Amino acid sequence: MPGEEAAITGSWRGLRSIRSKLIATVLIVIALPTLIVLYDYFTTSVRVVEQEVYAANQSLVEQAAMTINDTAKRMIQATYLLEADMAQSFGSNTFNWDYGNAEAMGAIFQIQKKMGYLKDILLGNSAFIGLVDAEGSVVTTLNNFNRGATGTIIREPWFTAGMELKGYPYWERVYRLPANLGYTENAPDKEFILLSRSFAFESSIRNWGLVIVAIPVSQFYGIPSKGLPDNTQLLVLDKGGTLYDIYGKEQYSLTPEQAEDSRHSGSVMRKLTLGKETYLMNAASVPQVGLSIVSLQRMGDFSAQLDNSRTKSIALFLLFFGVGIIIVIYILLRLTKPLYALVRSMSRVGSGNFSTKVEVRGKDEIALLGSHFNKMVAQLEELIHHVAEEQRQKEEAHFQALQAQINPHFLFNTLNSIKLMAMLSGTNRNVSDMITALGKLMEFSMKQNTLFVTLRQELEYLELYMSLQKIRYHDDVTVAVQVPEALLDCTVLKFTLQPLVENSIIHGSKLPLHIRIEAECPGQYILIHIRDNGKGVSEETLRMIANQLQQDHVKTSGIGLLNVDRRIKIHFGQQCGILLSRPEAGGLQVTVRIPYRKELEG
Repeated sequence: MPGEEAAITGSWRGLRSIRSKLIATVLIVIALPTLIVLYDYFTTSVRVVEQEVYAANQSLVEQAAMTINDTAKRMIQATYLLEADMAQSFGSNTFNWDYGNAEAMGAIFQIQKKMGYLKDILLGNSAFIGLVDAEGSVVTTLNNFNRGATGTIIREPWFTAGMELKGYPYWERVYRLPANLGYTENAPDKEFILLSRSFAFESSIRNWGLVIVAIPVSQFYGIPSKGLPDNTQLLVLDKGGTLYDIYGKEQYSLTPEQAEDSRHSGSVMRKLTLGKETYLMNAASVPQVGLSIVSLQRMGDFSAQLDNSRTKSIALFLLFFGVGIIIVIYILLRLTKPLYALVRSMSRVGSGNFSTKVEVRGKDEIALLGSHFNKMVAQLEELIHHVAEEQRQKEEAHFQALQAQINPHFLFNTLNSIKLMAMLSGTNRNVSDMITALGKLMEFSMKQNTLFVTLRQELEYLELYMSLQKIRYHDDVTVAVQVPEALLDCTVLKFTLQPLVENSIIHGSKLPLHIRIEAECPGQYILIHIRDNGKGVSEETLRMIANQLQQDHVKTSGIGLLNVDRRIKIHFGQQCGILLSRPEAGGLQVTVRIPYRKELEG
């Protein structure tokens, strides 16, 4: 039946179906672990990439610090070489700074030449070297140096600081050469890292003053011409915990803990939080200058770049992974499609439809199963056909035997009535009528050997039967027929109404007994109602009879209610048969439900 088939199909479509189990297996065993591994990989990769970036940055910062420290060493070395050269050339003699004296000018040119050699060999063209005595007189490698301003040079901060340290180097991290002193052609008006160191000869009666060495800031810190990356800052950390840019502008002030942590380089990745931003921090010390170089890379920019790369990788992976899963699920659906077709066919077979076939494609195990199923259904259909035909023949033989008997009790009672009336009646009219009616009944039973008759013929037979019953019961039993003319030519099983009317007469247990026969056709079926005004049956008896009518293998004798119901179901199907009910006026109503047909069958 459709409802049962839908229930079976619905259950197969649930979580218990093999298709759902296969798809769930693919998703749980393959897809889910893959996604978990992918998530763990990308989560771990963030930490790995951060560690690798930190290690790479640390290597670069340490290399930069070594380069800066090496530059600082060369600047200090230049001061010692110049000091040694001055001691060798002049000894304890007082140097003459008079630019108007030819001999003094020759010595000045000689000093400038030697300082130029030192600059070119150790420092580069952009640097400059100067020699300043205690009174502010200067000899320098600067081109176009303003000698008229030499007296003011002693007021420069590095001069006083350098003199106070007495031979120890003093570093001026950012020094812009005053315009009144001069400039270099290669680096005009630029910031310099300046070193000043005082020296004096023991045998000299004059304090020689300071040696100054200056290198442009960008050259000192090794900043390339294109500058640093946008997301990276190169800062200088002083001993007080303040971070400056390379041009001396204060950027951040660290806590003592942060400053201490920044001065210790190592393989452990460090992050620094400044305000609302978090940075990946790398640091390396420059011992010669007494400061540390700090590289800050903003984590937000780093994470954005990483997320962008990771998003592309995830999108590409999910694209191929999703396509792969879809292909696998499609293949599973294609593989299980024949199984679902087989299930639907089995459901139809279970509902009684043996004409269903399974389409067989290929030569695999499923195709072999479908082929065997088709053979089984064909054999089952043939077997059921033989069983049904055999059962039909048995029922017909049983019916023919009953028809030949025509109820021996009825014939016996009728003959007794004929005999009694022949003995007591002074006239032979009733005897003649009964014998005539009985003869017509016998003739109707013997001549019409078909299984089906029209409703009109069945009512004519019933009328002959009732003519005998009226004589027997002295007109205390009456039958009223109200059937539309359009339904009189419809096909009914032979001997359908007479057993039902006889059942009303026998079990009505009431005289006078009135029986009413009506017919209607509300759709594809004809409903014939046989209603009497007898005593009827109890509710319990009615349920018992209705239960017997629903059973397929109830043993019956005679041609009563159960026999008629069984014959109708055999010929017209389980949807037809007899229905009992109790009218409100009393008695019993029997309703016959048969298909609406007009053609007679043999």
